[in-house]
Amino acid sequence: MKSKPGSETYGALTLVYNHLMKIVRYDRWVEYIFLLSKDYLPNNPLILELGGGNCRFANIFNKYYSSIIVTDKSLQMLLGDAKQKLTKVCCDMTALPFKSKFDLIYSTFDSINYLTSKKSLIKLFAGVEKLMTASSLFMFDVSSEQNSLKFTREPVKKGRTKKISYMQKSTYNKKTRIHKNIFEIFMPDGFIVREIHKQKIYQFEDYFKIIDKTNLYVVDCLEAFSFKKGKASSERVQFILKKAK
Repeated sequence: MKSKPGSETYGALTLVYNHLMKIVRYDRWVEYIFLLSKDYLPNNPLILELGGGNCRFANIFNKYYSSIIVTDKSLQMLLGDAKQKLTKVCCDMTALPFKSKFDLIYSTFDSINYLTSKKSLIKLFAGVEKLMTASSLFMFDVSSEQNSLKFTREPVKKGRTKKISYMQKSTYNKKTRIHKNIFEIFMPDGFIVREIHKQKIYQFEDYFKIIDKTNLYVVDCLEAFSFKKGKASSERVQFILKKAK
């Protein structure tokens, strides 16, 4: 078999992404974000999603709110399902091209962890803050070291869908705190496409320190999918931020 060069973007992975994510209960995730945000938002809020991928989350969230703009760095992901009638913008979350203010800006599934430097995190927060009013919310979740250690206990996963098979290998470097997901997608034409996705697993306290350097503040920090307070030992943490007056 012939190999094609590797990538850090969602290219060929788009073809198997839904199969890879088949165990994710998007409906429950949407309901959780809705419950956390609904008391803060006005009627008919304007909403912006960062790192929205193939729009599966937004497509369900759209049942609660009609005005959602979905962004992602990967055009292939955004165009993955042409049936979805959503406004889509291909852009980097650290360089948002909008001038409008949004009532809710959110990101799910540890997309924030793809920003692998504290400088890029500050740039994200600064850009988001410009798109917020005093009543707006910024919500995002992050993956922790506990989650990386959990996934690397059985580091190799395999799957097959629509004549395309794939293999995922997860690695985590405790020193650099970089989590890698290495995908090999075996195409019907005999080619193997290799994609490497890197995430930075920041320490729990780092988020608070970085946020303190911005004009945002933490309204709440929860253990994801619950209403318990988030802590350093949580596998995934949900942040709710507002803009300082």
